Amino acid sequence: MVKINITIILAILCVIVTVFAWFSNTEQIFNNYGYSTSNLLSGKIYVLITSVFLHSNIEHLILNLLVLILFGFTLEGEIGPKKFLLLFFLGAFLGDLLSSLFYAPNIPSIGASGGIFSIMTATLLIKPIKMEVFMPIPLGIIALGYLISAIIGLLTGYPSGVSHIAHMGGAFVGLFYGLKVKGFRKGLRILIAFFLLLLVVPFIWNFWILITKAVLGIF
Repeated sequence: MVKINITIILAILCVIVTVFAWFSNTEQIFNNYGYSTSNLLSGKIYVLITSVFLHSNIEHLILNLLVLILFGFTLEGEIGPKKFLLLFFLGAFLGDLLSSLFYAPNIPSIGASGGIFSIMTATLLIKPIKMEVFMPIPLGIIALGYLISAIIGLLTGYPSGVSHIAHMGGAFVGLFYGLKVKGFRKGLRILIAFFLLLLVVPFIWNFWILITKAVLGIF
C-alpha cells in the first residue's frame, strides 16, 4: 500500500497553483482566489483554501516550501497525515479570519504561512529537539525564533505587506494543539527552556568561534 505524504502534496500544490497564477492573469487570480473579507462575504468560501496555495513571488514561495518541508516531515510522521492536514488548514483558516479584523475588506491575502506557523508551533512543543540532516539545529529553536519574529512583526508592522496577524492565528492553533498533546505544564516548561536556550545560543556560538580561532592559531 502506497503511503500518502501530505507534506509533499501540499508543497506540490503550492508550486503548481502559484506558477499557474504567475503565468496567467496574476492580479485577477489573486483578487478572485486570494482571501479577503469581501470575497468571503460574497459567498466565495473556497478562498479559504485557494488562498493558501497562492504566493506573491519566488522568495515567498521558496521560503514557505522550505519551512513546510523542514517541519512537515517531522510532525506528520509523529501525528499522522489526517491530524497534520487538519492542523495545517485550521491554522490557515484562523489566520485568514483574524486578518479580517485588521485589514481592509478588499485587500487579498495569500500564502500558506498561517498553516505553516500552525505546524511549526505544534512541532515546537511535540518534537522540539528533532534535527534534520540538512538543518542540524533543533526544530524547537527555529520555530521559537519564527514565533518571536512574528510577534515583533505584529507589534511593529514590519515588514509591511505581510499579514502578521495571520501568522499569529496559525501559531495559536499549533500551540493549542501542542499544549493539548503535551499538557499545559510540560508544554510551558518546554517553551521556557527553549526561550532560554535561544538567548544562550549566540553566546555559545561566539565562544566556539573564539576557541576555534585560538586553536588554529589565527590570532
